[in-house]
Amino acid sequence: MRLFMFIPALLVFASPAAAQSWQEYSYPDYSFRVTFPAAPQIEATTYRIADDRAVEAHVYSVRRDNAEFSVTVAELSDAGLPEVAIIDHTIKMLSEGGQVKVNIPHRINRVFGRQLSILEGDGSRAAVALFDYNGRLYQIEAKSLPNGSDATADGIRFVQSLIFTGGGSNRTAEEIRATQPACNQPDGSEAASGTAPGGGQRLEIRCRRQQSLAALVSSLGSGDLAGAQQAYAALNQLQGGGPPQLANPNAPFAQAMSQVGQALQSGDLTGAQQALASLQRGRRGPRQPPRDAEGAQP
Repeated sequence: MRLFMFIPALLVFASPAAAQSWQEYSYPDYSFRVTFPAAPQIEATTYRIADDRAVEAHVYSVRRDNAEFSVTVAELSDAGLPEVAIIDHTIKMLSEGGQVKVNIPHRINRVFGRQLSILEGDGSRAAVALFDYNGRLYQIEAKSLPNGSDATADGIRFVQSLIFTGGGSNRTAEEIRATQPACNQPDGSEAASGTAPGGGQRLEIRCRRQQSLAALVSSLGSGDLAGAQQAYAALNQLQGGGPPQLANPNAPFAQAMSQVGQALQSGDLTGAQQALASLQRGRRGPRQPPRDAEGAQP
C-alpha cells in the first residue's frame, strides 16, 4: 500500500534487517506475483464456494510465531456463479465468529476486488484482499496472531505486494466507466473531470481515496487500530508511493493527516484519534468535511 506529505510509508515496510528476508515469488501459471517473508509452502486442496460446492485450490503460505501469510487460488471456471455471490460468501466465511472492520473497494492495475480488515474472535487481526479474476478466486490474507508481537505492518505489506501479471482485467471498459460517476457529486451526477482526457481515471482514484478516508475515520471512531492502519495504507497506495500533490502542505488537513499517520505508525490509537478530532474541530463552517490530498471533499 502506498498518502500524505511528511509521512514515509513505514506502515508498509518492516525494519531494514527484517526487509532483507522478504522476497518476491512468481507464479506465472496462476498469473500473479507476491512477496513472502520466507519460501512459502504450497498445498493442493479444495475450497468451498457460495453454493457449498468444493472446487480445486492451491494455497501458498508462510507461518511465523506472530503471523500467518497466505494466498489461496480457487478454480471458478465451471462454478457458474456471479462475482458478487462469490465475494460475499467468502467475506461471510472469513468473518464467522469475528467482525469486519473495513470493507472497501480495492484494485490492482485493472483487476477489481475488495479489501478487508477483520477482527477475529480469538483476537487475531486479518488484512485480506479478494478478487474474482480470470476464472479464479484470489484470496490473499495476512493474520496478526494475538500471542506474539504485532505483525500488522508486515500483514499490510504482504497483502499489498500482490501483483497480477498478463495485463488482463475483470471489468469491461463499459463497466469501468459505469463505476466512475456519482462518487464526487451529492446528486449522483457524473463529475466533469470524468469527461476530460484521463479524467475517468482521476475520478476513480478520487472516489477510492474518499472511500478509504471514510474507512479511516470510521476505524478511528470505533477504536480499531489495525483497521485504521490498513485504511491509511490504502490512502498511501492511491498516491502511487510518492508524496501527494498538495496545493498547500501546511494546510490544517495535511498537517492533521501527518499527525494521524505518525500516530498510527507508532501504534498510538489515542494520538491518531486526537489528531483527527483536532481537524474536525478546526473545520470552517458547520458540517464542512475535510478535503482530500487533491483538495476535494470526501
